[in-house]
Amino acid sequence: MSPGEIELSPGERVLWAGEPVQRPLYVAADGVLALAGLVLAVAALWFLLTREPSGGTMAAAVVVLVLGLYGAVGRSVVRYLALGRTTYAVTDSRIIARSGLFRQKERSSELAGLPAPALKAGPSRTGTLSFGGPGTVTLMGIGEPKRVRDLLTKAIDEAKARQAPPEAGSSAA
Repeated sequence: MSPGEIELSPGERVLWAGEPVQRPLYVAADGVLALAGLVLAVAALWFLLTREPSGGTMAAAVVVLVLGLYGAVGRSVVRYLALGRTTYAVTDSRIIARSGLFRQKERSSELAGLPAPALKAGPSRTGTLSFGGPGTVTLMGIGEPKRVRDLLTKAIDEAKARQAPPEAGSSAA
């Protein structure tokens, strides 16, 4: 995402822009879902092959099979492909992620409302920066994650300082 592609508020400036340089096929959060999906898919396939169901039972078993396959591998493949079309930007007031497999959607998180970023190191000097809150933007598979984390930490502190009310007892001259 280049600075020209971002709708900036008056006075807002871009501090960093990038995209995933490493796209993980599986992440730790996929473990339970992938295993559950595999179990569902195998059970549905076994049911379809051994019981020879008909009508509504057949349709239900096929739906369970499809859901199981999606949980086992589909979700990871969709995320992998979507990360290939993902771009990120950090401004002095928010983090922006534009992603989507077929239709690009833009999400943003205000810096002043975020805690310090947590860095999960990846292979080959890549990493993922997350903020722990639901609905916050996560920067997945970025290059130079320590530098971006430090930049974000400073930007978050500055954004919070801009929003802090003036201290009692201080006077503006």
